[in-house]
Amino acid sequence: MKSSKILLAMISVGFAISASAGTPSAKFAAVYGDGGPYVVSTAVITDATEDTVDSGSNSGYTFATIKVPQDKELLIGVSAEVGLTTDTSIKGKNGGTAKSIAGAAGFVEVCALHAGTATVAACAAPGPVTLSSRIQTLSATLGGVIENCEDLNGDGVIDVKTECAVTDEEIGLMLDTVASHHFNFVLPNMDQGEYDITAYFMTTADVAVDIDEVSVEEGGTVTGSAYANAFIGKYMVTVQQVRAVKGSILDVDIIE
Repeated sequence: MKSSKILLAMISVGFAISASAGTPSAKFAAVYGDGGPYVVSTAVITDATEDTVDSGSNSGYTFATIKVPQDKELLIGVSAEVGLTTDTSIKGKNGGTAKSIAGAAGFVEVCALHAGTATVAACAAPGPVTLSSRIQTLSATLGGVIENCEDLNGDGVIDVKTECAVTDEEIGLMLDTVASHHFNFVLPNMDQGEYDITAYFMTTADVAVDIDEVSVEEGGTVTGSAYANAFIGKYMVTVQQVRAVKGSILDVDIIE
């Protein structure tokens, strides 16, 4: 997920998360929300009989204002509850085959804006972070429930697909999770000035149903449903002015 994608989305919308900024502090600032849900995204497919997709996304931001002397670092901590719900089901008979997929996720990026403006001064390392993400896939081939059969053509052989009454068989899977997550960000070597340290939140929800056309052509019937929802709950953003040891802020890959 590129920074520009989130920033453009944020600048084009109003507050999806209630923003609060008090008197600027020389050392520390914080903002929090104890309500919600915020930044809700939902995608739904119900009883699809052919390949279908749906998606939803939402974004919002909150900020805290702080004054920074020359060449100081800012340490930003972002904590947030992220709720994810994924629900998939498949219904069919006579060998109907389908796949139902649901995905949901929550992201955050931290940037410094010149106070009172929409001008980005810098975005914090390490960039956009996935707070929570889930993809759920349900695949099924369903035979149905045989109620009764009759040899309609009198050949002494029962064809289940044409000579039996078969009711739909259904299988489903739902997961619903709320968890709290935290990540630290750094803005190094800031120029002197007053900044709105802004946390940009984004949620996404994606669903898809993939119908096996071959199973349908062979007499199977099948439908698929999928639901996905993501939201940001309670959150806390803290900003602390620090001074890093010279040369201690490095961009180094993990060596395996």
